[in-house]
Amino acid sequence: MKAPPLYKVRKFAFRDIVNNDFNLNLTEEDNERFIVKQQDNMLFRQIRLITGDYGSYIDKFVFVSCKGWESKEDKMDRLILDGFYINGEHFVCSERSSSMTRNNILSFVRSDIGEQLNERVSMGLDFGKCVLSKLYAYKGLMLSSCHCLDNWYPKIIIVPDYYRVIPNQRIKCLYDKIIEFIDKNGNKRNWTQKDIKEDVRDITINAFDGCGIHHPAISKIAKELIQSKTDLTSILWRAPFIKGVTHEIDYERFLRERGISKIVDVWGVEHDISEPMIIMTESMYKGKKYFKEFGDYRDWDKYWRLFRKYNHCLGIAKYNFSKEEEHIYTRINYQILQDLDLPYDEFELLAKDSVEWAEKIINGDTIYTYCFLGLLADDINPENNYTKSIVKNPMMLKEKGVRNYLVSLLKKKLDEMKCGKLWIESCFRFLTPDLIMLTEWIGGNKNPDGCLNSDEFWTSNKNGTYFGDFLIERNPHICRSEHVKLKAVTNELIEKYCSHLSNVCMVNCKSITPQKLNGADFDGDLVLVVNNSTMMKGIDPHAIPVVDTEDKTTVEEQYDTKENRLKVIKRTMKNMIGEYSNCATTYHNKSPKTPEQKEKYIRYIDIISVLTGKSIDYAKTGVLYKMPKNIAKGSQPLPYFMRYAKDYDVKTKKLSRSYSNMNRLCFALEKWEKSIRWKYSLNGFDYKIMINDEIPHNENTYNQIKQIYKEYNRKINELTSFQYKLRNYDEYADELFDIISKTDSKNFVVDWRYYYNQFKSKCLSVCPDICELANYVVKLSYEEYPKRDTRFMWEMAGEGIVKNIKQVDITLPLKSSDGNYIYLGEKYKLIRIGKDDVVID
Repeated sequence: MKAPPLYKVRKFAFRDIVNNDFNLNLTEEDNERFIVKQQDNMLFRQIRLITGDYGSYIDKFVFVSCKGWESKEDKMDRLILDGFYINGEHFVCSERSSSMTRNNILSFVRSDIGEQLNERVSMGLDFGKCVLSKLYAYKGLMLSSCHCLDNWYPKIIIVPDYYRVIPNQRIKCLYDKIIEFIDKNGNKRNWTQKDIKEDVRDITINAFDGCGIHHPAISKIAKELIQSKTDLTSILWRAPFIKGVTHEIDYERFLRERGISKIVDVWGVEHDISEPMIIMTESMYKGKKYFKEFGDYRDWDKYWRLFRKYNHCLGIAKYNFSKEEEHIYTRINYQILQDLDLPYDEFELLAKDSVEWAEKIINGDTIYTYCFLGLLADDINPENNYTKSIVKNPMMLKEKGVRNYLVSLLKKKLDEMKCGKLWIESCFRFLTPDLIMLTEWIGGNKNPDGCLNSDEFWTSNKNGTYFGDFLIERNPHICRSEHVKLKAVTNELIEKYCSHLSNVCMVNCKSITPQKLNGADFDGDLVLVVNNSTMMKGIDPHAIPVVDTEDKTTVEEQYDTKENRLKVIKRTMKNMIGEYSNCATTYHNKSPKTPEQKEKYIRYIDIISVLTGKSIDYAKTGVLYKMPKNIAKGSQPLPYFMRYAKDYDVKTKKLSRSYSNMNRLCFALEKWEKSIRWKYSLNGFDYKIMINDEIPHNENTYNQIKQIYKEYNRKINELTSFQYKLRNYDEYADELFDIISKTDSKNFVVDWRYYYNQFKSKCLSVCPDICELANYVVKLSYEEYPKRDTRFMWEMAGEGIVKNIKQVDITLPLKSSDGNYIYLGEKYKLIRIGKDDVVID
């Protein structure tokens, strides 16, 4: 999938701004420390239009990471209300995408363009009294990464949503339970908290929530506009106040075969089906309320008039993989595994493929090593100097730095395996409603029947259409009823109108499948389609689904003032998704002593499932349920395997060693890792293949580089020691207290790249020729200091090392249907490539 172009912007930490009293004075060298790369989006495009600056560096917009702000709430108020200064230029608070909200990141724009940018994002509207959290979420869509499609105005129509009643559903839902207790003064008092109950209800669903269809001609134009190699049959659209996915359906053919020539939109206007259109459902158009003036088609005309006035464009945030690009195996996570009801001897089989995969790489298997590093015969695009050196000469796999790089990559994967990231036959796909039913509805059928029954879904991959039982999973996964088992089928209608679609999981609209998946919808949500018989054994197909019956509840409407904005931003920065899901993990991995205690834990987890859903939508709805005190009380300690899920300090954090399946698997994988013996030996490596003998040796220059090397080692040792002390703050509190507070120390990260770049600049000032510099640093590392690591060598002159290595003939894997080798379910063959055919920059 082709990513949007990258732009450089600055990203600061909240502490950087506070420590400099909201006035940063940066040298050009300082400035480089804060630059990050960010994919293009609608907001960046508007800044380019306002300023006329179309360069790759956007200096009038910055991000601020606000982790740890709670201890300095007054400072956060000042930041949001008043902004801050960079070299005398004033920056004021701007928009937030949903991911920024989840990660406590704010954005700021230079004040001289702030008003104009806000007018463009708001399209000149006065929103009056509204649900501010929703408004900010919709405006924040402008920061979603996307391909901006300038000067393309396809016809878009909006059709009504279709609401359907699914009768007599046995569910679990929350209710307010009143608890009577005696306070410390002996008085009777009532306390209200959330509890869960079983109920039978008719559930009303928005059958196509967030989804529409588009004409095949739209797919072709969009493909050309972003120059994609993949056919765009499923497109996640972005535009002001528009969000959702449309799928390619030949609706003209479908409707003509049924004698229909017109489509009626939400305002009652007819549209001829012969014109290629993007047909969106009402749920995709977030601006209907805001642009309402006449209550008819003139409101839609108003939207497009303002759309053009402010020079907006359509955007593509995401689109489908082709069937050839889809993965056969995907790494699953602990949330999906931890609530499987399996005996351990069966549960541990889920790690079998992952262990074999790792052992193949450890033992030097050619196919596995090159595929793991992403080095393929038809895509020789090594991402760094380590992998470039391997492509130039595979003997570099024995070089210390390259070997350490490979080992560090795999060790990270091994640690992730210990916390449940295991290779399972599965693939992420767009969650999609019954598109035949949707097309029938668009054509005017008031009681569409569709093509799928209540227990069915459809999907396919390069190997053909799926048949039989599969699991549908979604992240975050909290409770056991979120394992949804459906039967994969096909039929004549699907084969005729949907078989060209790839990377979709099309579920029926005659059940509450999305609601079972923690309130999923069809506006771009991804689900994991799993084919694993062991996992299938571990689910309870009769588990009563947990459903949020108040999922549309929002806070009261307010005016968009600075004070209200402050309250909304601070409120939505208290994200509880991680805390709630961790609480569920604790209960999943406890060892209940009685059946009653087990049922109590299950009830707690079901409650947490709804709380988590509320937290996910918090930025949009403004509604968040607090954790009941009786549940929060037992939410610690986390299970042992979670030490590999987050950077826990095991010296200060107590972790439970309960005999849960996840903990037992973690213990087994730790024991297995200790037995690993790497096949790649450093013996026999000739470091001279990294030296260019044609470049004369200058002893004076060499000695200067040697002095920089010594200075580098002193600095790295100093920083490593400081980092260690921060991680063990209590032990070194007297020494660190005047330097950094304990709270700030938790968020402190050494910017190693900054220091590497500093020393590289020093080296290049002494020896500007990168290939000559490579000669010196290689000799330092292998002749004078052979017992030390080779990080200095690679960081100072990695490009020169790659240039110095002479290209040799290489053999790389190629994905092929007739291949004799298998890697994660895919067939490969080995292709020999002559040295003259390999081009490495």
